[in-house]
Amino acid sequence: MRLGSKAKLTIAAGLVAATTFGVLGIRELGRSATPRAAPVQGMPAGASQPTGIVLATTTRAVRIGETITADMIRNAPYDAARFPGAATPAEVIGRVATRDIGANLLIPREALQQEGKLAIRVPVGMRAISIDTTAEIAVAGQVRPGDRVDVQVVYPGEDAIGGARGSGRSRSSTLLQLVPVLAVGEVVVGEAVKDGVTGAVSAPPPPARNLTLALTPQQVSELSLAKSTGALYLSLRNPEDKQEVATAQVASVLEAPSAAARPAPMAVAAAPPPRMAAPPPAPRPRRTAPAPHAIELVVGGNSETIYSGSGGQ
Repeated sequence: MRLGSKAKLTIAAGLVAATTFGVLGIRELGRSATPRAAPVQGMPAGASQPTGIVLATTTRAVRIGETITADMIRNAPYDAARFPGAATPAEVIGRVATRDIGANLLIPREALQQEGKLAIRVPVGMRAISIDTTAEIAVAGQVRPGDRVDVQVVYPGEDAIGGARGSGRSRSSTLLQLVPVLAVGEVVVGEAVKDGVTGAVSAPPPPARNLTLALTPQQVSELSLAKSTGALYLSLRNPEDKQEVATAQVASVLEAPSAAARPAPMAVAAAPPPRMAAPPPAPRPRRTAPAPHAIELVVGGNSETIYSGSGGQ
């Protein structure tokens, strides 16, 4: 059976159309199989947003009592309806985990609930110890929960201006470095306040007369001894400064007393001049016996010697 030219044209047009539809169908299947990139934070204004919310996911395991920082989480978009109990990054930064959280997991809000006990905020393996402070000791009251400080100790010597004095020269040295501050007065790290989370720059704590620090057991012993023998001072660290530096002990110089302050020397009696030997006495002159003499009696023309002898008689 031979087909006419009209039938041949119809068949050819159908084959072309079928081939075109087949090519388009394969292309669409390829597009649907290609995964789309997940949107990231910081999309320009006006761009289409996903029907979800950015939630915080842990980058490592978080232990109970740890303060959550930015390097411990990553942001990822999720369907808010599927994870209603998960926290956002703004809700977790600076907060303390009240239970263990595994790695690569969403952070539930219930793991950040407020806890009235300070003990839950003490890192595992460390101890909390409080010290009394003044504005001079605690950087004019600018130390806040979550900050890190260095602790200096001054041992007073004989040249101390006031208070207790010791022997020798006054000495000062850096006792501890990078010490975390758990609490300032009654304000505890991770505790919510009216204008945010304690530890944030915009949330200064009220003035307090004591600070609570987190130390190792060995550091607790060192600080306790320093408190009983010297005066403590704190220096505030930048949050990005996490390097311990070598420090040297500094000692005062005892000045020699001035001439006016020197005690008058004791009067020393002058030594008597050496006694000269007395000259030997002059020898007495020897008495010489007088020459012998005689008494002569003269009567008239006659003379007669009546005595004859020496002068000693």
